[in-house]
Amino acid sequence: MSDVVCPGPELATARRAGERRADVLRAITGAREGLGVRALAEATGLHDNTVRFHLERLVAEGLVERRQGTSPGPGRPPLVFVARRDREGAGHDNYELIARALARQLGEGEHAVATAEAAGRAWGTSHAGGGAAGRGAEGPATPGGWEEGLDELARVMDRCGFAPEVTEEATGATVRVHHCPFGSLAREDRTVPCAVHLGLMRGVAEAAGGGVRVEGLEPFVAPSLCLAHLSPATADR
Repeated sequence: MSDVVCPGPELATARRAGERRADVLRAITGAREGLGVRALAEATGLHDNTVRFHLERLVAEGLVERRQGTSPGPGRPPLVFVARRDREGAGHDNYELIARALARQLGEGEHAVATAEAAGRAWGTSHAGGGAAGRGAEGPATPGGWEEGLDELARVMDRCGFAPEVTEEATGATVRVHHCPFGSLAREDRTVPCAVHLGLMRGVAEAAGGGVRVEGLEPFVAPSLCLAHLSPATADR
């Protein structure tokens, strides 16, 4: 992969942030009574201040909530963070409402899938690299490599509330999506929301320079987990 373009430090930082936030969310989800900052720091290996930063984002996205814990003695009970059990559809701008309106308008069938993916692709393109500013004056994507594409994909998905975790493998990468803003709708009918999600990822990958190919999406491999499969894009494919 000699054509790999090294990502800028801000992209690499954003990708690591997404992975760490996913670790914090996973630890909270596994503790039904909630966890405090110190317990989360011990569970994830992160500094207390780093845990606080990710908790603020997770609270803002509607994925976790603050609660008063139980105190073993006199004094104010400690603050704990608990995963919201009603979190489907929570997050930035409540994207599920948009997806529901789109689903009603499109109906079913191949046309609905194609239109929903095209809508997601346009949305993803506009979110990547600051929109058109990241693609040059004439519109086409600035050439980018594999690592750059992964970093940008993780950054945009994290900003949109998907809580992504990117794992590189021998032949590509897998994105573990720990939270889907379209979750409850997708459980009813995956046609439109999953097509929008797939299109969004493909739009981001294209806008990041075309170094990443989004091969497909596996919805709900676990109750709150979807998998996206990526491979390096090559000129002869």
